[in-house]
Amino acid sequence: MKLVEFIEQNLGLKTKLEDHYGDWLGYEIEDFDLTKNIVTTKLTIRKEHLSPSGSVHGGVVSGFLDFSCGCAVFTTLNKGELCSTVDLGVKYFKPLKESDVVFAKARVVNRGKKLCSVVTDLFDSKDAEKQVALATATFNIYPIKF
Repeated sequence: MKLVEFIEQNLGLKTKLEDHYGDWLGYEIEDFDLTKNIVTTKLTIRKEHLSPSGSVHGGVVSGFLDFSCGCAVFTTLNKGELCSTVDLGVKYFKPLKESDVVFAKARVVNRGKKLCSVVTDLFDSKDAEKQVALATATFNIYPIKF
């Protein structure tokens, strides 16, 4: 599922713009649980994601993890709310190569009135036991201004 579909179906919002960055990066929502505030996302590494070293560029991983964390926050939002990233910390454990498929499991660990904290674990589909990266993030919750 694409991000815009997720927002429309679960928040009842019609977005002003498409997610062109997400379309280019290629991330998708695989599964979610609105009651547990957990989202699983997927990304297939393409040649365009690689740095000159032949491994995936760190910015691709951090962009994907930011998206994944944000999706978990979306599961907590009330009608008339949106969120934005305040802080994103990423730890990289293993390099990724072209055609690797990674899954992120994002979960909300704290939701206050204005801030939401998320932890996301990234795994390579070839070895679901071996973590590839870890992200922690904080998001600002704000009312939509019409």
